[in-house]
Amino acid sequence: MPKTAALCALAIAMTCTGASASSHGPRTVPALSGSYVYSASEFCPSGDGTLHQLSGSVTFDPATGKAKLDVFIVNGSVPEILRIKSAQSYSNTADLLTLNSVNYHITYGSVADGIAASASFVGLVTDTGVTCGYQGTITLR
Repeated sequence: MPKTAALCALAIAMTCTGASASSHGPRTVPALSGSYVYSASEFCPSGDGTLHQLSGSVTFDPATGKAKLDVFIVNGSVPEILRIKSAQSYSNTADLLTLNSVNYHITYGSVADGIAASASFVGLVTDTGVTCGYQGTITLR
């Protein structure tokens, strides 16, 4: 069995044989709060094939619903490193992170006092008219 098929079969088996979230009652939504180390990659296979890599920090403020990013990005077909600082709106549910109206599927790591210590998320973004895959991770500082 090819490696991809084996991984898909494993994921399906784990989903079908494991206890569903509803059997444990409603899932508590962890808060994203405070400063996190942020790492992400964006790959645009239907465009120029450029891989963008991001590294830096993001600070989530649940009181305002704002996420402040301070990241470096390796960008362009002739790579250069750029620094980007921005503030974005955000919200999160048990399985969805929304940043500036873009939805990402999120999986949380450990949670302490209701705050996620880490998370991984994946989604599709549009970059200069091209749909790209985007995967990011955050770890509380």
